[in-house]
Amino acid sequence: MDINGLRLVLVSETGELRAIARVGAASIAPDAEMLARHLEANGWTVQALDPPLVAAFFDACRQALATGGQEIDLPIGAVHHGYFELEVQPDNMSVLLVVHRPVGGKPVAVEDVLAGLAERGVAYGIDREAIAEAVAAMSGQPVAVATGTPPTPPQPTRFVSELDSLKPQATKEVETAKVDFRELGSLLLVSPGQVLMRRIPAVPGAPGTDVFGRPVQPPEIQDLPFADGLSGVAVDENDPCVLRAAIAGAPSVVERGVNVSPMVEVEAVDIVTGNVNFDGTLHVRGDIKTGMSVRVSGDVVVGGTIEAAQVEAGGDITVAGGVIGAAEGVGDGRQAQLSCGGTLKARFVNNASISTGRDVQVEREIRQSEVLAGGSILVGLPGMPQGLISGGQCRALRAIRAGTLGSAGGTPTFLQAGINPHANAQKAALEQRRQRLAEDKRKLEQLIAFLKAHPEKAKADGLGERTLRTYAKVQADIAEVEEAEARLAAELVQTEEAVIEGVKRIYSGVNLQIGNRRMEIIDDMNLGGKAVLVDDKIVMR
Repeated sequence: MDINGLRLVLVSETGELRAIARVGAASIAPDAEMLARHLEANGWTVQALDPPLVAAFFDACRQALATGGQEIDLPIGAVHHGYFELEVQPDNMSVLLVVHRPVGGKPVAVEDVLAGLAERGVAYGIDREAIAEAVAAMSGQPVAVATGTPPTPPQPTRFVSELDSLKPQATKEVETAKVDFRELGSLLLVSPGQVLMRRIPAVPGAPGTDVFGRPVQPPEIQDLPFADGLSGVAVDENDPCVLRAAIAGAPSVVERGVNVSPMVEVEAVDIVTGNVNFDGTLHVRGDIKTGMSVRVSGDVVVGGTIEAAQVEAGGDITVAGGVIGAAEGVGDGRQAQLSCGGTLKARFVNNASISTGRDVQVEREIRQSEVLAGGSILVGLPGMPQGLISGGQCRALRAIRAGTLGSAGGTPTFLQAGINPHANAQKAALEQRRQRLAEDKRKLEQLIAFLKAHPEKAKADGLGERTLRTYAKVQADIAEVEEAEARLAAELVQTEEAVIEGVKRIYSGVNLQIGNRRMEIIDDMNLGGKAVLVDDKIVMR
């Protein structure tokens, strides 16, 4: 457009803005007002102008006018329209928008972005409000303006044990009643036909939608059956999701199932019987003698005492008499060593090393022993101030309670609550299992890739199908390890409800620890006390 002999020309290739003026005797030199009208007439703004170049153009025009006139053609700035970029993420589940500011030109409009999305085929999850905000801000930063709906993840097969519902429920004891520990065993026996476990089938996930409006399929999941090779059980004929006992015996939960083993009964475990090692439950009418070893997957019920022997049980250990190892310096100084996945119950514990997955319940006393409990350590009859813990170390996740803690002679006694005493060993075991499973997964993936490349070998003897089943099991095992690690991590910080209590008396020489905080008892507390953690400090109540 030519106004008063002035034209503005935009070089499309470079965006350069040039001013062309025909200056003669009959014309006037262009000025800023004239230049502004030209910019407005072309839809440009003053931001397009470069002040030094504009000044040079005006000077050239004035000089030309003074010398008789000529045509002046000089650059005066640049015009760059606003523009935008759209980036579809690799998973096609979101689109990022970057809006750039104009320089003297037109800004990006919402309609421009919508047209750009349509040109890219984006048709789902468009956020018009986010587009409007990005266009107004022109920040040059990426903004999500379209988002797909992810698929609903599938729910894996779950196996729910019914064994807890089959255990006899303890009734509230009368406070003054004598407790016969022979009656306190939590040994669980099942009869043929009883329901032991229910299988909750896997639930497939629901498809999602990507930004192009296409369905996104959820991961495939295998609906796992009960494990092969289970013993003493049978799947219900009318309901394949129910596992029932096929024989009478002691049940034990295993991966994806339950085994039922008949209970073994012996008079004693000694040199005559030899060491005992089997899957099932052991009932010893008499004693487990010094030097003997017992390893069972179920419970151990002892009618007499456990001497300086080794006893490992997957379930509970119940001792009607008590546990007594040899004191240091007496004989060979051999301690009784007991470990179980459940609860240990005994009349007394002397010179023993004990590790349990749940509680330790002792009627009379624990002396000079190392006791680790995944639950609580309780010494004494319910509601009574009797019971003694003296010497050694006791560590429990939740609580330690006894009538008396320590002794009048100041016997060093260490008591700790609020930290899982098995954490380090459990963490190491889970890490080892994770590494083994990761290696198995890597090898299976190599085999699957090989079978895909050689389908004829995959069909031979059903190798391909067996490999895929094994791979699915390994993946399920890895998920199980991850769940166990998460539970363990939660137990490591569980200190809020931890308590150490001496109902009747706490002697000097007792050292308490709750969580990571310690307290030493300097003076006898003849009225007892309860130690709890308050504001990260141990407080006696």
